[in-house]
Amino acid sequence: MNQISSISEFLLHAQTEYHVFDMGRTIRSIESQTFLNIENASEAAPYPRQQHAWFGIIFFSRQLSREHYIWFVKLPLDEKGLVISATRNHFLQIITDALGAQLEHNKAAQGRLPENPYTFVPNQQQLADFNSISRNVLQLPPSEYYSPAVLYFAQPQAHDWQNVALQGIADIAASVRRREGAQLITENITRLAPQVQQALMSSLENYALDKDTSQCLIDHAQQRFNEPQQIQWTLRALSQSVANTVVSTFIQRVLDSQHGKTPEIMLLIAARHWRCLQNEQILRQYIIQLADIDIELCADLYSDLVQIPSIRPTMLSVIRWQDKTPAVTQMVGHLFSGQQK
Repeated sequence: MNQISSISEFLLHAQTEYHVFDMGRTIRSIESQTFLNIENASEAAPYPRQQHAWFGIIFFSRQLSREHYIWFVKLPLDEKGLVISATRNHFLQIITDALGAQLEHNKAAQGRLPENPYTFVPNQQQLADFNSISRNVLQLPPSEYYSPAVLYFAQPQAHDWQNVALQGIADIAASVRRREGAQLITENITRLAPQVQQALMSSLENYALDKDTSQCLIDHAQQRFNEPQQIQWTLRALSQSVANTVVSTFIQRVLDSQHGKTPEIMLLIAARHWRCLQNEQILRQYIIQLADIDIELCADLYSDLVQIPSIRPTMLSVIRWQDKTPAVTQMVGHLFSGQQK
């Protein structure tokens, strides 16, 4: 056990099968080799948040038990978005101290770990979504809450939305990858109770929505464009949409409207739609408006965005802008002064 040098190696040594999900911004399944590269600091975390990489790891042993165990792990990152090896090693030490002997004797102690600074507890929405996503990856059927949720979605007026479980809504969102599931959502979205809409849109952020589904959600939002909550829900739902042009056009309209002056909307764009910021026009408008809203918030979000590998070069270019507005100049000064939290 003393020779184990990675979490991946530990799980293999324990004779488990495992799947890793990046939970930094939305939930995405990642390859085992990619996870190994990230934890060995040979590859930057693709979706960092708050200077950490966030992972959900589900593991099990077909020989020892039918139970599935889950760790939710957050690993600190350096300024380049690479895992800090010393903290990874500390977590490994905690694992081996707590579980090493039991694993060697085929007593996995149900995978439980003592309290430590590297684990986190997702909120109820994330837990429901993680359950739906992991069950699909493991080729398990949806939860027991799926069928009652289908009944509600098919006939919202005939059922009480308060009897629909959050897990059932998450399972419905997971079905969006199938044609019948997408139809169930798009044909009934406008008739759902607002509370169900909110939960559904939050769950949809974890899936690569196609153009038709994305356009349906946008059309619904356009009809309620003056409602900030509807815009927030829609932005979340479109997080992984493959309809890049349609989504970019929608975000441009949001930025051009009164919503582009509200911190909550601007934060959502940074958290879920950083890819749009690769467009120079959108990036410039976004940074200028955000700096006008709140210089400290702009600096904090910039610090978060610059750690995302796919847009790091683009974000670094902001520092070199020759025609900065006074507010953007202040924001850059705030960055270099080290005043941001």
